[in-house]
Amino acid sequence: MMLGSSVKIIRIARLPSRLRASQLGLHSTSNFASSSYRLHAPTSSSRSSSTLTNDDYHTESSNRKELVEASKFLFSPVQKQVMSKCREMHASIMPLNERLRGPLSPQSDQGTALPFVFLVGNHSSGKSSFINYVLGRKIQTSGVAPTDDSFTVIAPGPSDRDQDGPALIGDPDLGFSQLRQFGPTLMHHTTLKIRSNIDSNFIICDSPGMIDAPANYLMAEQRQQGSISRQAGGAAATSTMDRGYDFTGVVSFLADRADIVLLFFDPDKPGTTGETLSTLLHSLSGMDHKLLIVLNKADQFKKIHDFARAYGSLCWNLSKVIPRKDLPRIYTMCLPVAENVTEEPPAGLQDLHTARDEVVAEVRKAPSRRMDNVLTHLHDSVLQLRMHATILKDIRQRWSKLYWQSKWQELGVALTGGGLTTALTMYGGDHVSMSVTGSILAATIVGTGGLTWFHSAQLQEWERQASRPEELSAAFQRTHARAISDGDEYTAAVWQRIRDHLRIALTQTSISDVPTVSDADLYKLQSIVDQDIPDLRRTISPQHYGKSDD
Repeated sequence: MMLGSSVKIIRIARLPSRLRASQLGLHSTSNFASSSYRLHAPTSSSRSSSTLTNDDYHTESSNRKELVEASKFLFSPVQKQVMSKCREMHASIMPLNERLRGPLSPQSDQGTALPFVFLVGNHSSGKSSFINYVLGRKIQTSGVAPTDDSFTVIAPGPSDRDQDGPALIGDPDLGFSQLRQFGPTLMHHTTLKIRSNIDSNFIICDSPGMIDAPANYLMAEQRQQGSISRQAGGAAATSTMDRGYDFTGVVSFLADRADIVLLFFDPDKPGTTGETLSTLLHSLSGMDHKLLIVLNKADQFKKIHDFARAYGSLCWNLSKVIPRKDLPRIYTMCLPVAENVTEEPPAGLQDLHTARDEVVAEVRKAPSRRMDNVLTHLHDSVLQLRMHATILKDIRQRWSKLYWQSKWQELGVALTGGGLTTALTMYGGDHVSMSVTGSILAATIVGTGGLTWFHSAQLQEWERQASRPEELSAAFQRTHARAISDGDEYTAAVWQRIRDHLRIALTQTSISDVPTVSDADLYKLQSIVDQDIPDLRRTISPQHYGKSDD
């Protein structure tokens, strides 16, 4: 089944008078009711920004505005209300996140203008060909050798236009402005392609093919263990060595905002590249709910023995970075060899074509997944911040206890020496010389000063030890003993995601300067998880017999 047919992607029951269907490049299709439209416009050839006229620049701006306006009609009023409440709740926890140097990045709740599909994988694994197949026209160049070193964002629009990275990242509405934090090299390795006549109601992003880099993988492991940190002079050391920007960081940023993430492998490199394993371990961790693993080009195997070896090799490599007994499903598929092939596939390839159709169907669900992903993102953000705050509170309390113990000891020595000196002076009379009294006073001052210095050095050493991975793990075990004893893998996954950030936050500031975390702060975060988010999920969940009426 080819995918060039019309697909209903936008319902426009009440369009504002200033935004009619013809202005959006929308035309009704014969396959659906009159309220169904798809993005459509006459095909025009792409031109570089250097050849655009003033009218072209005006059209370019209009294309972006129409793209953002079109996104407003993808969701019902109830869904919009839910997303608005999610943004409000996310904004309400950000002051605490900033005060505690929490794990949430600023504006991390801001998604893309349209539902977002992100593709990542080895070079020549078929990512570009898959994009062309899904969208129904050739947009990306494909080949055996690496053909593109940029992140390419493809969006539907009324006419074909190309934009460079600075224009894409500088646009305040599309949702990619925060990529600026990864530096100018990345900005010049991103591209926006607006295309008409594509079978899409979502944005899709192609990524540079990952290459073999064992040293890159080793350095990522070292950074994960604390040997290298971005804030300690090793900024983006893992990826700068090969690309000039933090590749794993960019992948993590885009995957976090994507509604569906596809990880592509091919028979020649079934998960054996260091960069692929590093990306799966450090950038895609905790995203199982929206991650699809694809073994593409499976029709290239000539013998079942070759397929078994490649599939086994992929499973073996995935087991190194997915520490659980049951691996996620691997979609084994292939794409049509020639375009416009309509005949039935051979019997031996039917399963591959079925798997491909399932992957395409999952991609088509990007708009419906947006709501679930928004709520899931809020849920994960709150849990990460709560764990961060809980462990910080534990460390702060233990430090405070040690601090006041030392102060009471110093005060005890000072009061004892001072009291003895005063007693001898007042009641000793001629039996106690002034030299003895002076010696006791001097010993008291020296002893108190020495004890103060010792306690200060002891506290400094305690702070250094507190930021070590072993001590942080001990703090996690103390504060989440019940979840650990119950074998809560989700809690363990959240800990893996915030551990490095927590360590860096403790090394950048003294524990004495860490703000106090109140019980009210933790209760607020827990109430969002236990009450507010479930209420929002009930609002948008489908009707079923077990659904609460409250």
